[in-house]
Amino acid sequence: QRSRPELVKVALAEKIIDLLDKTVEDAYPRNVEAIASWMSEAYREMAHKKQVREIKIDGALNVQLVGERGRDLRSFDSSAGESQIFALSLIAAIANVVRFSVPIIMDTPLARLDVEHRLKVLDYFTGRAGEQVILLSQPTEVHGQYLDKIRSRLSARFLIEHEELGDGLGLNRVRPDCYFEA
Repeated sequence: QRSRPELVKVALAEKIIDLLDKTVEDAYPRNVEAIASWMSEAYREMAHKKQVREIKIDGALNVQLVGERGRDLRSFDSSAGESQIFALSLIAAIANVVRFSVPIIMDTPLARLDVEHRLKVLDYFTGRAGEQVILLSQPTEVHGQYLDKIRSRLSARFLIEHEELGDGLGLNRVRPDCYFEA
């Protein structure tokens, strides 16, 4: 085999592939269970309706929102806000399952939420979801009581102003410390 170093490399690559396959096979169920557990906790903390007792994810990645009577609540129509809470719970779960700090960037996360959901989501993400949470929002999303709720946790804020130049072209200006202030 010394005269054919490519065979040694192929054999080593095959061993590495086998090891990776076994690692993924072992880690997959544990991570799915951990994500379901974190999603359940996050959903309960962000949703003001207490219908969902637990979120379950099976090996085929089928998701159930289990109610108090053990029934899957996904068969019922959910509001846009409840769907948003579900998506935010998944983001929170992934942020908690990974073993290193990751920034969370959310574009208009509160737009479809009612007052109580907005307050709970802001509490959750500014209080415990990670070291860096970036909210990209519209003027009607994070203002007044919502901005007051997170103001002490803000490290920076920016306002992006767009100027239409014509022919579909525009110019964006970033103004620090001017987030929707009068």
